[in-house]
Amino acid sequence: MQGKLSKDKKRQYYQSPRWSKEITDCSMPMTFDQYNKCAFGCLYCFSAFQRAVGVASKNYKSADVNAVNMEKCKKIFSGESSQFQPYIIAKKVFQWGGLSDPFCPYEQRYGVGLELLRHLRELEYPICFSTKGTWWLDDPRYTELFKDNKKWNVKVSIITADERKAHVIEPGVPTPAERLRAIERIARLNCGGATLRLRPFIIGISNPTHIELITTAGSLGATALSTEFFCLEVRSTILRKRLKVMSDVAGFDIFEFYRKFSSGVGYLRLNRNVKREYVMEMEEAAHSAGMRFYVSDAHFKERCANGSCCGLDTSWNYSRGQFCEALLICKNRGSVRWADIAPDLEYAKAFEWTKAEGYNTNSAESRAKFDGQSMYDFLRWCWNNPKSGESPYKMFEGIMKPKGQDEEGNLIYEYDATRG
Repeated sequence: MQGKLSKDKKRQYYQSPRWSKEITDCSMPMTFDQYNKCAFGCLYCFSAFQRAVGVASKNYKSADVNAVNMEKCKKIFSGESSQFQPYIIAKKVFQWGGLSDPFCPYEQRYGVGLELLRHLRELEYPICFSTKGTWWLDDPRYTELFKDNKKWNVKVSIITADERKAHVIEPGVPTPAERLRAIERIARLNCGGATLRLRPFIIGISNPTHIELITTAGSLGATALSTEFFCLEVRSTILRKRLKVMSDVAGFDIFEFYRKFSSGVGYLRLNRNVKREYVMEMEEAAHSAGMRFYVSDAHFKERCANGSCCGLDTSWNYSRGQFCEALLICKNRGSVRWADIAPDLEYAKAFEWTKAEGYNTNSAESRAKFDGQSMYDFLRWCWNNPKSGESPYKMFEGIMKPKGQDEEGNLIYEYDATRG
């Protein structure tokens, strides 16, 4: 592990929480990280690919670790004025571990997150954690906060049960066996549940041990499985350097495989047919193990147990104002309207799209197009413009098809089961 906590006053604090780039179809659009980087260094890390480009790359690539302003965070989560205020006052669950791991070695060394954990426990605020860390389960300062705390769910990330492959792909991360034991220990804490996060699923690395992994996790107390296939960001120089190692482990050229079986040019996502057999296998294994099944991938998202693709069940106060929720409504009812998800999007009226905290607004053209519009306006625009890549029609590859308009001019979508 490299990195020391920054003392440079000009960049002492890392800005978090933030709005997820996946806000259109995410049940936890507000995400949080207490540090600007992660100590684990997994070869597939999409966060590294995102953070190591553009104006933020200098800070990310430096040796310094920047932490959040704890006093500011406490005020935000206590409901004081910010663009997150409506979301927080409604006690909507957020994800801790959006771009960094909340329990990576930086937290073990610096303990910045512990102070906020104590504050959020007092507030009884719902949280969904995403981690590969296990050391915190041996530290009573942390485990006492999770014990009998039904408002805190933990997703444990494991991409393979193969110890050798995991050691190469995830250097410095606890072994798959250690993380499986973590699932068992989390389940015994009687908190808000333990989820197996089999993400990213990397063909040639995650299989053929994926069924064994799911079955074991279920036997140890995992109540849900959430999966998503690896996507290849070809514009990332960091990834291109790491792909050779990943390809050696997989046994084939991953870059050429994605070029052959993906559409697009910069961000390559494998086509639906390549993924189908693996999704069907994982779904069957999860159900056999008594676990709910979820797919965060845009392909096969319709197979989620409910509208929170990260694995939370319907009892949680997650955001229903998003397209995954709309997709499940559309599947169950045959059609869906904007009015079915709009009531849970009130929070998105509180801030402008161009000023959304931590949200990538991309080009100057996009910023000019949506200047002065709220995030709510932007999401409604995505809903009503099926040619947009962020529309339900394009996002889910035609499973939700426009079939007309409601009395307010918003599109009505119908479900096309032949696309499943």
